[in-house]
Amino acid sequence: MGIIWSGLAPHPPIIVESVGGTRCREVQRTIDSMNQLARDLMSHNPDRLVIISPHTPRPHSGIAGWFGERLRGTLAQFGAPSTCFDLPVDQPWMKTFSQAYPRITDLGDELLDHGAMVPLHFAVQAGWQGPTAVIGLPWNEGRELDQIGSAVRQASATGDRTAVLASGDMSHCLKPGAPCGFDERGKLFDHSFVAKVREQRYHDAVDIDPDLRQAAKQDVVESCRIAWEAIDYQNDNHRFLSYEGPFGVGYTVMKFYGES
Repeated sequence: MGIIWSGLAPHPPIIVESVGGTRCREVQRTIDSMNQLARDLMSHNPDRLVIISPHTPRPHSGIAGWFGERLRGTLAQFGAPSTCFDLPVDQPWMKTFSQAYPRITDLGDELLDHGAMVPLHFAVQAGWQGPTAVIGLPWNEGRELDQIGSAVRQASATGDRTAVLASGDMSHCLKPGAPCGFDERGKLFDHSFVAKVREQRYHDAVDIDPDLRQAAKQDVVESCRIAWEAIDYQNDNHRFLSYEGPFGVGYTVMKFYGES
């Protein structure tokens, strides 16, 4: 079957109730959209879930991921030690992926990063307990991202049903007090990216001015580029769910593609 579903999820720990508490009300639109995205994911009955996280450690060359038997993580560093996961690694998929893209480092027993943990929280709440693969990003962009996306597609070209989820946040400088301070170019980036993905112009979203992307301090384009390459830029049954930035960081939730 190959890849039957793909989407985008932001990863701010504050949208997890055990972390955000009462402040979750300020980002309820994103939380509702994340729940909706997770339910849509589960409705496609995937056999595996592949997550692309920009916060997975980056080696000097290539990318990193987990090859062991289990994926474990916790949000203890954000004050929520009870929010933890223990999921099976899809070892056969990781082996096939590493044959298509050999420049991948095994992270061994290292815990999952929040870029994977937050999207997984919503997937697990929706019922996901299946084989999971988490991979990171390289330091280099450009064609290497396309090579990784192509390897994801090759590794998924089996009789199994694969779901691919890009994890990424938008601008980190939307207002004074934001994590990276305020830069008006952050709003320009978010407006441009959202407009393009809402219109399914994924290639155009990849080609947003690199200087604007850098000024926005975003970590969404690279993850999305891998996911889009993996699905060969298909957009069947796409659905834009939400965008907001109440804490100075932009959060976009979207379904890129779904099998009919």
